[in-house]
Amino acid sequence: YIFFGEQNYVWLEQPRARCDDIKNHTRNGCKKIANPKSDYVTHESKPLDADVKVTPQNLTLSLRPGQPATIKVDVKMPENYPVDLYYLMDLSGSMVEDLKKFPTLGQQIAKEMRNITNRFRLGFGGFVDKPVAPYIATEPAALAHPFDPASDTPVSVPAFGFLNELKLTPNYTEFESAIRQVNISGNVDNPEGTMDALMQIAVCGSEIGWVDKQSARRLVIVITDAKYHFAGDGLLGGVVTPNDGHCHTKSGKYMASTLMDYPSPGFLKTKLIDEQLSPIFAINKTKTQVYNQYKELVNFFGKESGAVVDLLSEDSSNIVQLIRDAYETIAQTQTIRDTAPEGVRVNYTAYCPDGKQVGSKTCANVQIGQKVSFEVSVTVDDCNLKEKSFSLVTPFGNVEINLDFICSCQCEKDENLEESSPHCSGNGTLTCGLCKCHKDRAGRKCQCKEENKLAPSQCIKDNATDAQVCSGLGTCLCGDCVCKKTGLRPGEIINGKYCECSNLDCPSDPDTDLICGGPEHGQCLCGNCSCSGNWTGPSCSCTTSTEGCMKDGVLCNGYGTCECGTCVCNASTVYRGKYCDECPSCAGKCSLNKDCVQCLVFKSGVISAEDCKTRCKDFKINEVDALSTEMGERCTFKDDDDCSFSFSYKENPGKDVTISVQREKVCPKEAEALAVILGVVGGVLGVGLALLLIWKLLATIQDRREFAKFEKERQNAQWDTGENPIFKQATTTFQNPTYGGK
Repeated sequence: YIFFGEQNYVWLEQPRARCDDIKNHTRNGCKKIANPKSDYVTHESKPLDADVKVTPQNLTLSLRPGQPATIKVDVKMPENYPVDLYYLMDLSGSMVEDLKKFPTLGQQIAKEMRNITNRFRLGFGGFVDKPVAPYIATEPAALAHPFDPASDTPVSVPAFGFLNELKLTPNYTEFESAIRQVNISGNVDNPEGTMDALMQIAVCGSEIGWVDKQSARRLVIVITDAKYHFAGDGLLGGVVTPNDGHCHTKSGKYMASTLMDYPSPGFLKTKLIDEQLSPIFAINKTKTQVYNQYKELVNFFGKESGAVVDLLSEDSSNIVQLIRDAYETIAQTQTIRDTAPEGVRVNYTAYCPDGKQVGSKTCANVQIGQKVSFEVSVTVDDCNLKEKSFSLVTPFGNVEINLDFICSCQCEKDENLEESSPHCSGNGTLTCGLCKCHKDRAGRKCQCKEENKLAPSQCIKDNATDAQVCSGLGTCLCGDCVCKKTGLRPGEIINGKYCECSNLDCPSDPDTDLICGGPEHGQCLCGNCSCSGNWTGPSCSCTTSTEGCMKDGVLCNGYGTCECGTCVCNASTVYRGKYCDECPSCAGKCSLNKDCVQCLVFKSGVISAEDCKTRCKDFKINEVDALSTEMGERCTFKDDDDCSFSFSYKENPGKDVTISVQREKVCPKEAEALAVILGVVGGVLGVGLALLLIWKLLATIQDRREFAKFEKERQNAQWDTGENPIFKQATTTFQNPTYGGK
């Protein structure tokens, strides 16, 4: 017997490894081979209908380590599926104007959602931030009536982390009443405690009023105009205890706001997915940076979470349409995930309305009533897993998976044991081909008593007195040699009746240096290679296959023989090469065929018409429109008219030459005389014009350089050119001192 995998067993007359490759066991002549495959058994598989949205519901996988079992899960998007929508609003001072616009929101949402389902519930809650510094002002007056930083006016109630104002209810008038009664609070910094509130909404099922995960679609819409705090920000307020992800909301109030830090986005993502709660973030359209941060958060959460972000209009009038659009996006996205423990690998292929998607857990744009399928492949790495069950989770139901491991042979089970087996001389139990002897018996077949098991007389080869017991490589047990397994060369196995054989004592392949050419070629049996398949020779390095000697269906081109998969060309011929198809001393085949092609097809060339009939009578010529590679080697020549003609030839030994000729020659077009004359004249004029332009350009550059030099010298002159410094006026003027101006 053999079990092929983590634990493999074989029973043979001669001791051999029970664990081995299945090819080796087959080659060794094993008659009973156990090679079980991973499989599954379905325990519950109700068909899809109005009440059943996922099938199958329960099954058991029997897994061999490393070998996957694949199942198919069908999910159908139901009609009129219940929806629970929790409305979470930022109640900091900056949201006061938005809150005024929502007094009839419940009626509007209910009216819109009835177009989707008539089983609809609404809940309402609010959040601000942790009520400690530096998130809020701590002066007594500010604690009682916080100031809104935007307007610098006091608001109604002290700051709080999260308040559950209304549990989920089908009565939308209660929802409207809860919104009318809510009061605005305030804080100091811009980021809010959104993460704290979302965590409590996700994990506080009884406080919020969530029903079973598979009984309704869970949604939470978050209305805010500010960024969010996350893990680590609590250190600023002296809150250092990490968020534990448990419910701490009692009587509607979050009691651990000042005791535990904000949750991280990754931790919150895990909880949202576990609780199948899809968040819808509605951000005021004027807050671009806030929107971008939440968009990054949604991308981080991934499609699996169903998270959506969108923009509110400045007056929040589009909130109802936003909720409907976001719900449709979430509802039309079908996802599957798993709770598989470590050591279990699960791979997915989604069969969506828009086609197959390998590696995807998600189908988008699924319409109501449509069915999608997921191919789920489950693999385990070993048999030591403690957890032996997990679930495949969808928004509409789960598939329960139980794990069973195939890590032992069927023959090892109690019902397959053979007590007092004849194979064990009636003195032992046969288990998977091996004897487990009774207390006072020993030997491979329990053939001797315990006190006589070490008698060496039958373990010496040929009864030679100078020979060693079991060739010195084993011990004698009840007349049988048990060969040693330790202290040997790497990879060595000692076997044989007297442990006289080694699997490393056979010739090696000279090319690969592998014994007997390696496991694929043969195995070493007591000094000789036992070749398998098409391999032969002392080292199993020679193949009997002729595939490597064939070209165009001909063996070695007809000029050689195939030895060990390689052509050996006949020494009496001039042909050489890998396929004996190369002839260095032969004239070119193109040149040999040229004259006959030219005279037979084009009626031209050096061969006259009379000689052509006799010299080229054995040529078989096919005229074609175009040549292809399948027609053989291509040849191209020019004739006396300077026209090119092409042909391909293909010849097989012992057969006529087959030539394919392209019927149309390629001749150069005659240039028109006028075009040539005009071209020459145009060229001369063009060259002259180019030279003239170059001369003009050089002259202009020289003139500009000279003018620039003149201007520079004029500006550097040391005297004023307007008046001579040694010039004296010809007249002199005197003032009469007695002149009184009359």
